Amino acid sequence: MTEKAEVTPWEVSGDLQETDYSRIANQFGAKLIDESILKEIKEITGEIHPFLHYGIFFAHRDLDIILQNYRKGQPFYLYTGRGPSGNMHLGHLLPFMFTKWLQEKFNVDLLIQITDDEKYLFRDISEQEIGKLTRNNILDILSLGFKPDKTHIIVDTEQSGILYNQAVRVSRHITASTAKAVFGFTDSDSIGKYFFTSMQAVPAFLISALSGKNVRCLIPYAIDQDPHFKVARDVIPKLGYEKPSSIISKFIPSLKGSGKMSSSDMNSGIYLNDTPKEVRKKLMKYAFSGGRETAEQQRKYGANPDIDFAFNIYRMLEHDRKKIEDIYSRYKVGEILSGEMKQLAADTISAFLETLKPARELAEKNFSEFMFNADDFRDRY
Repeated sequence: MTEKAEVTPWEVSGDLQETDYSRIANQFGAKLIDESILKEIKEITGEIHPFLHYGIFFAHRDLDIILQNYRKGQPFYLYTGRGPSGNMHLGHLLPFMFTKWLQEKFNVDLLIQITDDEKYLFRDISEQEIGKLTRNNILDILSLGFKPDKTHIIVDTEQSGILYNQAVRVSRHITASTAKAVFGFTDSDSIGKYFFTSMQAVPAFLISALSGKNVRCLIPYAIDQDPHFKVARDVIPKLGYEKPSSIISKFIPSLKGSGKMSSSDMNSGIYLNDTPKEVRKKLMKYAFSGGRETAEQQRKYGANPDIDFAFNIYRMLEHDRKKIEDIYSRYKVGEILSGEMKQLAADTISAFLETLKPARELAEKNFSEFMFNADDFRDRY
């Protein structure tokens, strides 16, 4: 019997299937992205991002309102984040690729919150190690080529002054019983854990608070973070601001096929600092395959690309849709073997990782230009 998948902001257990994602979205009160939403996005941007086409970003809250208001000339901004608990892997970076696409297509500001305080509260990790990881993670994110004039990094402990003042306003409306019910806290958990969700809510209305205008916010995030923003949507209107909208993703699957890529298991994912040799070795040894047990069987019966890790990572990184469709068809009928699919994925991943290096070096030189400055938003909207 398959273990029922469970999702919290700190842990994912079980093998997540398509039905689990629909169930969890329904359980959390989110809506599935339908054809009308996709049509609206295409009319505005001129295309559908592959992560939407393949259903990786699959659910939303009030995305339709963001799109309708945008057509009327009403601005919005993006907010997403990263908790620096370890080195970054593809599962961490790919959602930032989609966020960058949204930023460019809609020409909007992006706030990226680095929740170093969360990792100190929830993980057994030193302040010194968190500080080192924070800078490295920021550079990894910026290696995608974000523009400094539209991208604003907020490190919680460094921007604690402005964040805390707003988080206090949020915390006044969140009871301990709510935190226990939503996040599973107990009396033995630190009070810092109870307070943290108030900090995470702040960027969802911060530009409105600074500009004095009600500016809507769209938050791309993985489904495990939804409880935080469900609470935020309940509280933020009480402060006089619009509820934040969201666009929600599935997890990038683990190399091994179940769960998600994990920072605690180096063999569950492809890390950004993996060498081409390491990438190939991981794929060949650990990647979950949709192929058959023998080459003869695969040539006769074909593979199942839909559950194949190598194919699914390949299609996320390959921009040529016709090439993807060709590989899919040939792999499915057995013209391509599992080892060949893994090698193709390894080459594609290594080439992608190589493209990140120049932008990362440039971001390191211009690091301060990306850091959040409250004064930039006083008269921006």
